[in-house]
Amino acid sequence: MTDFRAGSKLLLIFAVLILLTGCWSRRELNELSIIVGIGVDWENGKYVVSYQVVNPGEVASQKQASERAPVTLYQSKGDSMFEAARRLTTEAPRKAYLGHLQLLVVGEKVARHGIIDVMDNLLRDNEARLDFNVIVAKGEKAENILEIYTPLEKLPTQNMRHSLETSERNWAPAIAMTMDEMASILSANNGIRLVLPGIHIVGDEHLATKKENVFRYRPPGRFQFTEMAVFKEGKLIGWLNEKESRGYTDLTDKLQSTSVKLPCSEPGLIGVEIAGSNAKTKALVKNGKPTVEVTIRTKANVVEKIGCGKVDLTDPDTIDRLGKQLEQEMRKNAEASLKRAKALKADIFGFGQALNRGNPQLWEKLKLRWDDEYFPQLPVTIHIKADILRTGTIGNTNLNKNEMRKEG
Repeated sequence: MTDFRAGSKLLLIFAVLILLTGCWSRRELNELSIIVGIGVDWENGKYVVSYQVVNPGEVASQKQASERAPVTLYQSKGDSMFEAARRLTTEAPRKAYLGHLQLLVVGEKVARHGIIDVMDNLLRDNEARLDFNVIVAKGEKAENILEIYTPLEKLPTQNMRHSLETSERNWAPAIAMTMDEMASILSANNGIRLVLPGIHIVGDEHLATKKENVFRYRPPGRFQFTEMAVFKEGKLIGWLNEKESRGYTDLTDKLQSTSVKLPCSEPGLIGVEIAGSNAKTKALVKNGKPTVEVTIRTKANVVEKIGCGKVDLTDPDTIDRLGKQLEQEMRKNAEASLKRAKALKADIFGFGQALNRGNPQLWEKLKLRWDDEYFPQLPVTIHIKADILRTGTIGNTNLNKNEMRKEG
């Protein structure tokens, strides 16, 4: 009986071992091309896809600088994204791997043609994670953006992604958008249109693609995030300038921190840092028609005073006046953004979403004509309350510039 039990246990162990086949789908690192950036352009009716592939030995911290670039750019063409990706194998020595993709750059031409097919291919790839950022090359080809040598970070896409995330936290006219967030917005007609950050090259575009670009104190060619791209039905239809982009972040509760210049009675300015902001949107129905109210509460600090010697920052009335000035500045931005969005007939603020939450029956009746007919005529009331909380540790400065010059 003991031998029978021992034999049964042994058979059970063998059965379990058969099921444990190990990492059957494992692929070695030296068999893969690690893609960290993809650029998509449109040329003569075909997709031109650029893949930024890591040179592992060049980005390892233990390695000293060499003449090789940290990344290699491969490019292929095709009638579809998938065809272009497979055609890449005729040039690249390894199979493309998208598990570490950080950035998708869409050229302006392909953005105006439509990005739905581009997204479809990447969303179906079971190796690609959906937390990579998506940006639009304003007036540029996507491949030009991926060819830039960048300082501080060896991988250009990593530099761009970190810069985008930092700008979103500290500069209002910038936002970061990931692929999964895009998919959520574009998946259904749910009352909000897509907005993506724009990027372009400033300075010398030719030198930006040379390794010497990073050996200067001020690189002659640099990237810069600029304006915001507005999409409708998956196609780029226009851009928001800096003022309109500020208003967009104010109205959509995306504002985290930024700086604002407030004029004073003298030739000068008061620098104010917005330290926090909260926006709430409420859709109402009046006389059978939708209206929207947006309430914005903002907290700010005074960070500099330039040429405004008569402004007394210890006076509560002065602080109240600065708060009202800040409210007026934010209102101008919000109204400019709202005007531009209505001209484009694209509800980028999610007012339709708010109506759907508050009155789903009415939304069902209006949603098919919302952007083209109802949104451009939508009454929007904006309430803004800005509180100046701090004026710095020194209050008013008593520095006399003339005296400082004499002493100098």
